[in-house]
Amino acid sequence: MGPHKLWAAMFALAVAGSYWPLTRTLEPAARELWFQTVTRSLAVDASALAPPDGTMWLGATRPELPESAYGIEQLEQLVGRKLAITSFYQAWGDGPSHAFPASVLHSLRDGDYLPMITWEPWLGAFDRWRGQNPRGSLRTIASGALDPYIERWAREAVRYGHPFLLRIAHEPTNPWYGWSPQHGNSAEDYRAFWAHVHRIFEAQGARNALFVWTPYGLDERAFYPGNALVDWIGLDVFNYGRLSEQGLWLDFYSITKLAYDAYRELGPPLLIAEVGTVSLGGSKSDWIRDMFHSLTTDNFPKIRGLVLFDHPNTTTGGGIPVDWSVGEVSGSFEAWKRDPVWLARFTRQVQR
Repeated sequence: MGPHKLWAAMFALAVAGSYWPLTRTLEPAARELWFQTVTRSLAVDASALAPPDGTMWLGATRPELPESAYGIEQLEQLVGRKLAITSFYQAWGDGPSHAFPASVLHSLRDGDYLPMITWEPWLGAFDRWRGQNPRGSLRTIASGALDPYIERWAREAVRYGHPFLLRIAHEPTNPWYGWSPQHGNSAEDYRAFWAHVHRIFEAQGARNALFVWTPYGLDERAFYPGNALVDWIGLDVFNYGRLSEQGLWLDFYSITKLAYDAYRELGPPLLIAEVGTVSLGGSKSDWIRDMFHSLTTDNFPKIRGLVLFDHPNTTTGGGIPVDWSVGEVSGSFEAWKRDPVWLARFTRQVQR
């Protein structure tokens, strides 16, 4: 090999030797610069997202979601209406099933749905707690212990870029959940946790995430994070009929009126995030008809969405089987399918 070729070979080796350390340093910096200057700017500001005046969104959650939308398609045939919202549940944790569900949301968006994720801050799915949900878990989160997980989730939400509803730590006083007072979390802890998570989403630029606060009882204003941190208020409306402690059958209007009056003055628009009735103790068909009658006669003008809890195979805390699905009774929607008021009220239009 001549001196010129030897020099060229040595130069090429030097360049190659310096390339890999440089790429390890510069490529992450370039990716971060791209995220900050381009990706963040492409995320939709969903703060004004709402159905057109005088209308509301109709949606549902099904047990097959998010793995399959088959049940949603069947439900649409039953109600004679294309749904606007599809709702599913996801716990926090280390595993792939706990990461931001980008592929699921893209698939739902391709189906022209607005996704709603009920994001449940269980800590037992993180390796460090190995199936145990520690007391005072909200203080742990607010302290920053899980910031890397929340930041990754928020950044992936930014990369997704399209609007979605984020129903985080719902029903804060429900003793079933690890973020409730029964598990060592105070109202102050809850507000601090919410503010901490919201701040991370804001810092990452996740303007497309709409935060939904869902109370459990009628006197939970102490847990309310504040108007600056809440985009929607979700109400859960369930009639347990003979399965309730009092064994009383309560109609949709009566249940909803109590919750509506308790929270309508807080400011954000209202969304019925879960709704269902049993069939033990009364007529399920009549209950559903009363529900739609109440919502189409302007009894609750601040309610802008309704999400059916269409789960046919659930159990109570005592292990009693419960069918919440609207398909349990036939013919509930036949009259509504031909009702022009009902058809006009429940819009398919979702701003994207």
